[in-house]
Amino acid sequence: MSNFYEKSGLCRKILCLFLCGILILGTFTIFVGAAEDDNVSEFFVGNNREEINLNGMWKWGLTEFSQESLPEILPENTVYDKELNIPSYTLINDEASQKEKAYLWYEKVFSLANRPGESVVVDLGTDCGGIAAVYVNNMKAESDNISAYLKTGKNRLIIVREYSAESSNKFHFTDEIKLIFSNSPVITFADITTDGVNGTISFEIGLYNPRETDLKTNVTVTILDKESQNKGFYEHKDVDVLKNSKTSVTVTGVKVENFSEKTKWSEGKPYVYTAKITVAGDTVYVPFGMLPDKLFGTEGYRYGMDIVVSDFFANVKNNGYTWNKDWVTALFKYFKDIDWNVITYRDGMLPKVWHEVALKEGILLIDKNDDSQWSDSQKAIWTVDTDFISKASDIKSKTPESLIIPIVNKDTVEGLFNNSPEFSGVSKIRLQNLFKASAVQNNTTDNAEEKGFFSGIISYFKEMFNKTFVKDNRYQLFLTGLGNTLLVAAAATLCGVFIGIIIAVIKVVHHQSVLSKKKNMILNILNLIAEAYTAIIRGTPVVVQLLITYNVIFVFSDEAVLIGIFAFSINSGAYISEIIRAGINSVDKGQTEAGRSLGLSQFTTMKSIVLPQALKNILPALGNEFIALLKETSVIGYLGVVDLTRAGELVRSRTADAFFTLIFVAVVYFILVFGLTALFKYFERRLSKSDKN
Repeated sequence: MSNFYEKSGLCRKILCLFLCGILILGTFTIFVGAAEDDNVSEFFVGNNREEINLNGMWKWGLTEFSQESLPEILPENTVYDKELNIPSYTLINDEASQKEKAYLWYEKVFSLANRPGESVVVDLGTDCGGIAAVYVNNMKAESDNISAYLKTGKNRLIIVREYSAESSNKFHFTDEIKLIFSNSPVITFADITTDGVNGTISFEIGLYNPRETDLKTNVTVTILDKESQNKGFYEHKDVDVLKNSKTSVTVTGVKVENFSEKTKWSEGKPYVYTAKITVAGDTVYVPFGMLPDKLFGTEGYRYGMDIVVSDFFANVKNNGYTWNKDWVTALFKYFKDIDWNVITYRDGMLPKVWHEVALKEGILLIDKNDDSQWSDSQKAIWTVDTDFISKASDIKSKTPESLIIPIVNKDTVEGLFNNSPEFSGVSKIRLQNLFKASAVQNNTTDNAEEKGFFSGIISYFKEMFNKTFVKDNRYQLFLTGLGNTLLVAAAATLCGVFIGIIIAVIKVVHHQSVLSKKKNMILNILNLIAEAYTAIIRGTPVVVQLLITYNVIFVFSDEAVLIGIFAFSINSGAYISEIIRAGINSVDKGQTEAGRSLGLSQFTTMKSIVLPQALKNILPALGNEFIALLKETSVIGYLGVVDLTRAGELVRSRTADAFFTLIFVAVVYFILVFGLTALFKYFERRLSKSDKN
């Protein structure tokens, strides 16, 4: 037996190495798989309707498949090596721009923690044109329902988009991609129309049946208020939804209980109701507002914008701004500041982010895609050559209650396309005065025009005072900024005087030792340091010194105010040292000689006799230095400190009005400087009296 064991030694070693190799390979595979899974989002899907957002990084590639040659099954080794972020705005593929027709393949890998329900629909957003096919786990989906293609664990979703050099969609892909998990039938859309006269609501509801059998379902609509109280109910029974097909259901005249003027749409309470729409397999919630019966002739809803979607979004200056939530929010706030609470749109659909932000900001979006009469009337008024201000002013002066909705397309108000939406060539203040309800109401007489002009100015200042100081307690921001400004300026000046005295004394004593031909190595080194310090600080901008102090010297500290005081102290010390040196030199030499003849040391003579006289002589110059430093501290905002200037910028960004806010900041600085100048002059007069006495 032992003989056999010895002879089988080679086999045992080979088997052992083989098992170790499998173990190592398995471990490596697990770690690699885990690393790959780190970049894969995992979702758990419950029994209720769920929407999974797949925005983020997608891989993509380019092929030249024709529509007929798109394969039913993709090869397992299909690889896409480029990436883009959804929402996607600009096509970054140089190859595609050189081809007349091709197919762009977008790939996303995600993971499901459990088996999905019977219905999963891919929602491709509102700006995704030319979709040729959808692949799930390398298989081409034959219907809108991709549930059968999904599995527990990793799933690979590929969207094939048709690309044409002549296509209007070549610059954009989509604003959102998500999967909708639900049971059958699925609610695909819900359009709501309100009747502000009778207090009723009408719905058009889209349904989809992915099953291979016909379905019957009841459609119920429940109206809820802000407190989730039931304010209306309607049930449409036995709706037929054929297999693998879509249908729509119309529900009209749903009465809203306790409807009154107080529950109508307004900027303050825009969407006070929610419609709960339920079918056998799905439930959606749709917020809405009861529109006033005379929306555009009612105070507060008078003005708005008309957006031509296809042109507006195709503008090359867009550069993705119109899909950016922060940009859309800024745009809506801008509109609200000039009383534009309504946006109509046509010739295309707005991205979903617009509807989300509108819901939050109280902006009313009105779909005019099917209203050709409206479109024609707007085209007749607002052309490329229309003078924006004069035309709106003309309409308003003739009919004060008339609707003024200037058109926004690719050829008008292109200044909107930047980080902070603005109207190019149109003054914000003029727009505000023009579209305020309190502006010119009648221009039949010169007096009426004059009254309207001055009332518009008064109205503007009242409104801006409220927005700048009262709203959200913004006055506290100015008080904080003023306190920080005075703190930094005063502390830096005091520290600067201390530093300046030391540098000035070193220079003066060194100069005196040179004249007396006394050599002092330590004094020579100190003087060399003092000269270099003065030259460097006076030769570089204060902003650069501030940033070096914050980002280099104190890079590990977040005490921005203290860092600012340190930086301005060093800066001020260089200038004050020269002022004090000049003051010391202005004191008669006999004062120094008298002190030394009395047996006082050079240090005591300087401290007790020379410096007090020098400081009295240089008080006006020190006052000027403090005033200059007070104004220089306006750059401390680079460190994130809320000083007076920074507070003005923060408030300006919220009110979107530069004139009122920045003029106020300038006035505060002027009052501070004027007051300090008067104070220093008072001290000068007192010192002059003491000299006379």
